[in-house]
Amino acid sequence: MAFQFFDGERGTIKKGEGHTVLIHTEVIINAHPDKVWAVLTDWGKLPEWSPGLLNLTGDFCKDGNITATFKLGIGEHAQDFTHPLIYFEEGRMFGWSAPLPYMAGMTDHHIYKLEPLPEGRTRFLQTDQLTGGLEHVIGAHMARGMMQSYVEFNRALKVRVEGMA
Repeated sequence: MAFQFFDGERGTIKKGEGHTVLIHTEVIINAHPDKVWAVLTDWGKLPEWSPGLLNLTGDFCKDGNITATFKLGIGEHAQDFTHPLIYFEEGRMFGWSAPLPYMAGMTDHHIYKLEPLPEGRTRFLQTDQLTGGLEHVIGAHMARGMMQSYVEFNRALKVRVEGMA
């Protein structure tokens, strides 16, 4: 699967140590990190712009248990994934590390992160690490699909933030 990246976008999939696949995506958003964070964490409005992450509920803080609702595949099918936010820094990053249901013992380590840039811009990163289980058999295939969905999310976030007055 080939990816077309637009100006300010990057994405890679790499084989890590052992049974690990690393996914890295990023986009430059022409807005201050505070504005990006506000849009990213306005859970009630996610369905208005996000192609995949539809909701997040729970205790949004370090080690808080949250449920993320993702649209999967074709149509309106959505699935909830519950896990603790083991990565959390208010205004800067959040993420989790949890087993992937139905994925033969694999675990993902998913992080959303904002980095301030000069001139009031933001580098938004979305990364993941797939480890364990049958990663060596299906990890690279899964990573390509995950990377595509992350790029689509990143683009939608950029459009939403930059489109706000």
